[in-house]
Amino acid sequence: MSPFIQSNTDSNNRPPKSARRVLAALQQLNHATATDIMDWINRSFPTDKKLSLTSVYRGLNHLVEQGEIKPLNFNDGQVRYELNSHHHHHHLVCIACDSVQVLDHCPLEPVLAAVKDRFQVSYHNFEIFGRCEECLN
Repeated sequence: MSPFIQSNTDSNNRPPKSARRVLAALQQLNHATATDIMDWINRSFPTDKKLSLTSVYRGLNHLVEQGEIKPLNFNDGQVRYELNSHHHHHHLVCIACDSVQVLDHCPLEPVLAAVKDRFQVSYHNFEIFGRCEECLN
């Protein structure tokens, strides 16, 4: 069980439903928005009471605070989320279909090495925007 789930349980030792559902959604969805997550949850658990967007954001905020998930900004006006794999990676973002592919190689490694003596880097982001192979065909 994740540290978030362990530290945020109810009196029956269960994690909050919104957090459990958000984690379940992000295990199935890739780089999803809060609305994508809400829609997936409500489709996947049709017998449960519908989860509101507010509840989804509450679950997302707690999961971000605990380091379980990461928010992503691809400059499209929406925040997307992914599970925090603690594996450093970047993204290829298709401007035609909004698909996102993982780029495992960090092209900034030479830059980071060059500045390490004069600048302490806390984190960095790097995304490449263009058209995916499917949209090119």
